Amino acid sequence: MNFTRFRIALAALLLFAAGGGAFAYFKYKKLSTYLITQLSGQAAKKLGRQVKFRSISFSPLSGVVIKEACVSRRPDFSKGNFFCAAKTVIRPEFSALLKNQIYFSRIAFEKPVLKVRERNGVWDFADLLELLPKTDKGLYLTWNASELTMTGAALEADLESSGLSLALENANVTLKHYSSFGGNFGLSADGLVKTVLKGKLLSGEVKLKTDANFDYGGLSSTKGDFGAAELSYGAVTLESLKTDWSLFNIRKPLAEKNYTVNLTAEKLIIPGQETSIRDGVSKGLALFSAAMGKAAPRIEDIEMSSLNAAFRLNDSALAFKDLALRSNFIDLSAGLAIDGPAKTAEASIDAAIGSSRLKISASGPMSSPGIKPVLSATLSAKFKEALAGIENDLLKVFPVTGDK
Repeated sequence: MNFTRFRIALAALLLFAAGGGAFAYFKYKKLSTYLITQLSGQAAKKLGRQVKFRSISFSPLSGVVIKEACVSRRPDFSKGNFFCAAKTVIRPEFSALLKNQIYFSRIAFEKPVLKVRERNGVWDFADLLELLPKTDKGLYLTWNASELTMTGAALEADLESSGLSLALENANVTLKHYSSFGGNFGLSADGLVKTVLKGKLLSGEVKLKTDANFDYGGLSSTKGDFGAAELSYGAVTLESLKTDWSLFNIRKPLAEKNYTVNLTAEKLIIPGQETSIRDGVSKGLALFSAAMGKAAPRIEDIEMSSLNAAFRLNDSALAFKDLALRSNFIDLSAGLAIDGPAKTAEASIDAAIGSSRLKISASGPMSSPGIKPVLSATLSAKFKEALAGIENDLLKVFPVTGDK
């Protein structure tokens, strides 16, 4: 008797699975047929561009697979390609299909190529943004894909207004939406960035990983890290650059913001032929050397072995901490903290140029800080002027003292 019941239960389970599979099959087929109809005619009319693809297939496991899909620039392919992908896989959320709703568990592009242009401040995809559903919520709240991926991607952006062109090659991008009712996202990306600035090629391998939280008003918090390796700009090279950040209460009043940013850079080489950079460094060295009673050393090539810095903003207290620069012309450790409500500041500098060393600290009211050790009136005035300039620049961005 028990064996018979087991067979009945097993048969019922198999029938249920078969029925569910058949239902999913027909739902996917319906969606696939809809996509074919849209891509073949309706989408092109709505987009004001031509659309083509080699094939569309579907399966309950993989989803809808589109091969060699392309969207033209306006109005047709005689103007070139706007977007192409060797393969696109669209997998709807099965539970949403049961409710006749379309949500996506995954959208994946293989070897996509996107080419965008800007002219007179207007991007050539502005018309596509107008097609997004009108809502008082941001796209970050109405986004209906759990995961979007791109592998082997290429992006070309031409900004005609500034004459700047940007290329991102061999990129891999993953965007995950963690919440079905809010804007909680995770983004990871890597690739090779290239651009030309003032006639010189800037390139480097970059990697980004970040989490971002949105509410109805927009971005509320984010944390993550960014890295770049083998950076070069003309003859200037930088082996590595790393930064991480944690930004909370972004849209709240300044007194409630809580920001942390850390940065490290290693092995920077600037050849002496980069005269504008060399002259700027020489000018800064002259101030330190004068305080030491020494002549400023002559600089040719600039070699920086490491740079470290940390930024903090919490309870209207602003601080640059642990600034450490190690180079072939100066070893520098410095810090600056501003107490916004009290309108006081503390700063310290410990600099070594060759065998000479200088240690200076300043503290007290921002309007008249006390400097130790006592310097000549001329040098004291110069240091106060330099410190006030740095403080004013920071307070323009973060007016923690309440002054406008």
